[in-house]
Amino acid sequence: MENSHVPAMRPAPAGPVAPGPVVPGPAPAGPTAVAHSPNAWVAPGFATVLSGLLTGIAMVAIGFAAMATDSCGPDNCPSEITVPLGLMAYGLFATPFVTPLALITAWVLPWRPRWATARRWAAAVAVLPGLTAVGGLILLVALGG
Repeated sequence: MENSHVPAMRPAPAGPVAPGPVVPGPAPAGPTAVAHSPNAWVAPGFATVLSGLLTGIAMVAIGFAAMATDSCGPDNCPSEITVPLGLMAYGLFATPFVTPLALITAWVLPWRPRWATARRWAAAVAVLPGLTAVGGLILLVALGG
């Protein structure tokens, strides 16, 4: 039975050894391998879920928030109502352009530690439009709209 984990013993050559071509051996395995970040999926995954939730909440809120101008008409409303509604509208208008591009960027970046900061920034940018729209809703409620 042969033990493959034990190196084979070779007999020493008996006599002068003729010079031959030097053939390099296999490259040693070790630090030359590229390390992948095990937590690279966290920022894009969190941003995907959060941007979906925030955008859904903002779409429902902007649908109901249009009724906030029923009592004063669209031209005579105070800025306590129109500013938050405008903020919500800007957030929702930016969502189809900014969020998908930022999420695709966050998911496609290489999963190496070197790209972790760029991946986090792309994930943060993906959440901003939905966060802006929900922030407008919070401002509308806080100002008494």
